[in-house]
Amino acid sequence: MAATALPALAQTGYTDTSAGRPAMRDVSGMIMLDYSTITLSNGGAFDLFGVHYMQRANDWLYYGVGAFAPLARGDYGGFFGADATLHIQRQIAGNWFANAGISVGAAAGGASVAGIQSLSGDGLYSRAYVGLGYTYRNLSFGVNYARVAIAGSPINDSTINFFVQRPFSFSVGSYGDAGSVVSSADFDAPAHENILSLQFNNFAQINPTGSYTGDIGVASTQFTHFHSPNLYSFFAVDIGVTGLHWYNQAHGGIGTRVALSPNVNLYGQIGLGSSGWVTDTVDTGPGFIIYPKAMLEYLWGNGVGATVSAGYLYAPMGTSRNWTLGLGLNYHLSHSESQARSAPNGLDYSLRGIRLNVFGRTTSSITYNGRESDGISMIAVQADYALNDHWYIAGQIAAATTAFRGYAGYAEGFVGVGWQSNAYANGRLQAYAQLMYGLNDVGVDAAHEVGALLYPAVGVSYHLNERLSLYSQLGAAVSLGQYVGSHTNTFENYSIGLGVTYRFSLPTRS
Repeated sequence: MAATALPALAQTGYTDTSAGRPAMRDVSGMIMLDYSTITLSNGGAFDLFGVHYMQRANDWLYYGVGAFAPLARGDYGGFFGADATLHIQRQIAGNWFANAGISVGAAAGGASVAGIQSLSGDGLYSRAYVGLGYTYRNLSFGVNYARVAIAGSPINDSTINFFVQRPFSFSVGSYGDAGSVVSSADFDAPAHENILSLQFNNFAQINPTGSYTGDIGVASTQFTHFHSPNLYSFFAVDIGVTGLHWYNQAHGGIGTRVALSPNVNLYGQIGLGSSGWVTDTVDTGPGFIIYPKAMLEYLWGNGVGATVSAGYLYAPMGTSRNWTLGLGLNYHLSHSESQARSAPNGLDYSLRGIRLNVFGRTTSSITYNGRESDGISMIAVQADYALNDHWYIAGQIAAATTAFRGYAGYAEGFVGVGWQSNAYANGRLQAYAQLMYGLNDVGVDAAHEVGALLYPAVGVSYHLNERLSLYSQLGAAVSLGQYVGSHTNTFENYSIGLGVTYRFSLPTRS
């Protein structure tokens, strides 16, 4: 994925705060959008639209993660992938820059369940690219020559990739300072609000033409950034958790907010993105969706609000039409502009400890419905949110880079709680244990689902420095339906994971 040179942004560094306050550092990064048309090796049409976050490591190196899906070519709504990227970039003359990079990840989808095998191969995605770009004010545009492939798949093509990026920066603290309080006057506090939303949304299909005709319940996360007191942009991801497990959707757009009272806000937004499962199950065509939605929020206090929402999800290049209803919570990460103006000496922010763990997971052989299947390899991302020195909340999502019983796209998602020991061996080693609950996707149909999974895990981290650690995890996945009677299918395996952790603390409103 390409990235702008960010000549106007300062390098990552520490800011000294007032006596007794933790030090903060500025991190520069960028949001990148790109688009490629692809010709499948069987002659079919395909395209991919990508959204990535890239963080700047030094003057010429970036690293990041992202997601991609088709939009307007072919008939593969619901195809979805995620990757990690290393990117090199240097200015060459004036505002012109050259770049090159490589991405590795997992992806899967198809026009039908059987089509997953033919389109997605083993699911291991790779991409290499090189190209040129031009920076104009706060945006960069450019073009790359890229090679895109999925192992064992007809997605294997050299293509032209068009991209646009916008830089941004934010402040973080040391992980060891989690729990401390800083003033907005002591660091580069956000000028406008940022909101993290968690919702459960129900999609009620209108005259469905696909093989699945029921409702789809999705777990939804949305990040909202205000550009003025009431105008915002957003990005959201929805994952199916009832009705049609692992239905997936990513969309972004713009919205506005109207304050109805001091505690009640009305939001209206419209999003564009990609959505689906497989096309003959839910017909979103190539995946492109338009999604207007209204949301009513009641603020309890301390930046937390309860929400109810309603919308209309429309796939103009397919037949899928849906009414949507949702309930959820908003967490206002930063203070509003009016609050900042009313406190000239600064507003308090609490530092919340966060760990991002990225690791490979390899399973033992998998016992599925009494039959033993080969193990699989997965790429996993786990986020830990510290509650105190020992307890934390965790969420993990893992996607397979090898096929499970001939199908690419196997995935697992978990949420849970963990406990960690004090650091020992001169602060280098730290052990943990966690218990998580979630779902997997066996990649066929509802009759093959195994229901809820329990995922206990233990591990050790070795801290290289304040920010980076080596990470290990030993876990076991076991289906619960076989014990509580909700499902007759069974699923069991062990797994081992190795990777890295990035540790920091994020200032959020007190």
